[in-house]
Amino acid sequence: MQNSVTALYVPKRYGNYADTFLMLGLAVLAEYALEETQKKTEIQLIDEGTHYRLQFKQEMDLETIKDLKYTNLFPPVVGDKTDKSNIPNEVKPFDTVEQSKARKLYRDYQYSRKKLDLLPEDAPAPPDARTQNGVILTSMRHDRNHNGLWEEGYKLGEQFGHLVRAIFEAFGQNQQNPISKAEQVAEIFKQHTKNKMPAQESSVKIFMPTGVQGVNRVKTDNNKTDSQKDDWVTLWLIAAGLFEYGLAERVKVGESSYDWRVVSLEPKDISLYEYRSILDELRKTSPPSGGHGVARFDAELVLKFTQQLLNYHPAKEQPETQPRRRLRKSVKNFVTGFSGTHFGSKGQVYGVKELFSLGLPDWIDPESSQDIKDYLVVIQEHLSVIQSLSADEGHSELLAAYRDFITGNELESFFPFQRSYADYIVRQLANSKASNPRLFSQEGLNIMIQSFNRKKDDDWSITDITQNQGFLRIARAINSATVYAGKITTKSGPIELDWQRNYGLAQRLTSQAGSKKDFIIELTSFLTLYENENLRITEQLQKEGKTLMRVWPTKEDLDKVIALINDERFGSSLVANLLVAYGYSRWNKPLKDEPSDTPIEADTDDLHTDN
Repeated sequence: MQNSVTALYVPKRYGNYADTFLMLGLAVLAEYALEETQKKTEIQLIDEGTHYRLQFKQEMDLETIKDLKYTNLFPPVVGDKTDKSNIPNEVKPFDTVEQSKARKLYRDYQYSRKKLDLLPEDAPAPPDARTQNGVILTSMRHDRNHNGLWEEGYKLGEQFGHLVRAIFEAFGQNQQNPISKAEQVAEIFKQHTKNKMPAQESSVKIFMPTGVQGVNRVKTDNNKTDSQKDDWVTLWLIAAGLFEYGLAERVKVGESSYDWRVVSLEPKDISLYEYRSILDELRKTSPPSGGHGVARFDAELVLKFTQQLLNYHPAKEQPETQPRRRLRKSVKNFVTGFSGTHFGSKGQVYGVKELFSLGLPDWIDPESSQDIKDYLVVIQEHLSVIQSLSADEGHSELLAAYRDFITGNELESFFPFQRSYADYIVRQLANSKASNPRLFSQEGLNIMIQSFNRKKDDDWSITDITQNQGFLRIARAINSATVYAGKITTKSGPIELDWQRNYGLAQRLTSQAGSKKDFIIELTSFLTLYENENLRITEQLQKEGKTLMRVWPTKEDLDKVIALINDERFGSSLVANLLVAYGYSRWNKPLKDEPSDTPIEADTDDLHTDN
């Protein structure tokens, strides 16, 4: 018999978010026990591959645990149609109707704050971070199962401390055991109380998403259709983890059609305090939007979470003047990503449509406080771009391409999105009734490129391309021929530039990128047309005593880019995609030998700001 534990070990039985929520439910219980007995609640959440480890800063004395008084590991949940007959009058349930009203009030304030010039002191209280976790239970009619798990725990009364002690003793053992953790808990509990644990409960889809219509996969091969069951203590802990730390949202999938998406954040090595703080801030004040399609929801979720995580990164306290290499940690040093379940609506019933996972951008790896600031600017740029897109407006493919990039770890995944987005930018600019498109900045792209450079083990750097003067001058020429051409919006109002916009250039360049020869021919063709246009405009301006304020690439610039293309380290595809990315971005500074009073620099700031 153990008298103390320093860590709890949670085997990964299910291969989906049920494992994570089980571990988090155990963390909720451990935090309560530590608060009541030792007043120190430092818990580290660590993923060790085959299992999770909850590491305590100090030993937990199990003898003091058995005297714990009952507490709600999670509250019962009620909605309009919930049966409340089994909930005692002294117990306050989680009312999803009231909580949803509070959430809507706060979000309406956020949406209207800019338009109505509302002050921060006018803000209503932020909603409960768990609101949508309660709403999905009532929407999927799993509130009865959730409340049934709560009720069995409530009935334990004075034996609650013995239950908690049994749980910690069983999960405090890291050695192999022929019986499951739940069976160990039941045995230990019976030894101390002479009583049995609560009976098995129905394992509904939200707790066990691998169930098929409430039937486990083994049983689908025979004629028996008994409900999938699991032991009470496991489901009790999973229910606590999901309710306290899940992130659920209704996501639009069609005209007036919504599904539910539920995700768990997978810890790697992070304190429970930071884990909860980051998630609560995200769920309360800045949840991803579900009204613009699944891909945008996923992309926003990853970006907004990374944004919140940077506020807790140790590099935030490190001055730029004294960077220390050991502080350069990717966001994936703390958490690995999201694991989730998509529940598809089938009339009044929800079924499991998909199990999925979302990675995090591990190229975000700050070393100092200045790095944190730079990355936050980049994330805000990316959010601005994707929040201008919506599945309802026909942007599903664009959003899906961006999601593939931001949830992965390869720079090359950015290029398919950027190619398509370049065409979208030009179409928007050509449509006088359309809003101005959001643009990535040259500085933001540079930060991305430098981060991906650090991931490489090769003896070359992508910045060898992006800092090449020939590359920069030709990228700026592409910029002048596409983004900053024709009729543009400026601070002084719309103006018509002397040069016309070039349509389809991004697709023409990238479609020939597989062949060095074909790409060079296409690039040369563009530069020839660009030079001819410059000559024509220069001749007109000279008659008026004016000078052309536009970059003018030289043969030497083209030679430098051709040298990059012929370099075996780079190749035509990488150079072509980078030219498009930089060519369709926002340039805030002129090149060294470029006139400083070009229209780009002087008048077109509005082109990349919110309308």
